Amino acid sequence: MSSVSGQRGRKVTARKQNPLLPFYLVVGAVVLIGIAFLATYLLRSRATPPIAAPTVPVGQTAEGFWYKGSPEAPVTVTEYADYQCPSCAYYDRNMAPIILRDYIETGKVRFVYHEVPLDSHKHAVAAAAAGRCAGEQGKFWQMHDMLYLNQQQWATLNNVQNVFSGYAGQLGLDRAAFDACMSSGAQAQAVTAAAEAAFAAGVNATPTFNVNGQIVDMRGLPGAIEAALRAAGQ
Repeated sequence: MSSVSGQRGRKVTARKQNPLLPFYLVVGAVVLIGIAFLATYLLRSRATPPIAAPTVPVGQTAEGFWYKGSPEAPVTVTEYADYQCPSCAYYDRNMAPIILRDYIETGKVRFVYHEVPLDSHKHAVAAAAAGRCAGEQGKFWQMHDMLYLNQQQWATLNNVQNVFSGYAGQLGLDRAAFDACMSSGAQAQAVTAAAEAAFAAGVNATPTFNVNGQIVDMRGLPGAIEAALRAAGQ
């Protein structure tokens, strides 16, 4: 009879579980969820900032261009611009709020937006048409700001129809009416004619500004406004 000799294993002492471990796990999960929520909120806020309605009178010129500011303002500034132009977006984000605060809201300037969609920008005509189609529902300036604030989102796309329709929805427009306006092509023809008129007037770059008849670029705009106000006795 053969005998089998076995080895004894060492006795391992079980470690006591920390009674607070479940609490720590729950707290950690809540913190991670909170961080993820905050990050999502910040990204969404950055991508689609709130678009406020103008705080000044708005309307259209006899030629159909949208303006904001008092019609009786001593100085009229016309901006010749392209929604797909990076420099125009820079102006809208950085200088436009200062011009609005110091000159338009104070009744000194009426500001007119004259579309100049350039051939080198694939979606410039569609973007300008979107602004005017939104204007048919009373929200030209809100769409104007939406297009510039999100320029990098739509400028490189192959098709912008759904994106612009989505912007219309975010602004509370009747999307069916907006889409029908875009599909009709009438506003696209209008902004193309506006560009031809600008070129005939000697505009060859965007943004360009006409301040009571004086043509200036973005850097010369504040000085030209001040000079025009002085000339008007303001």
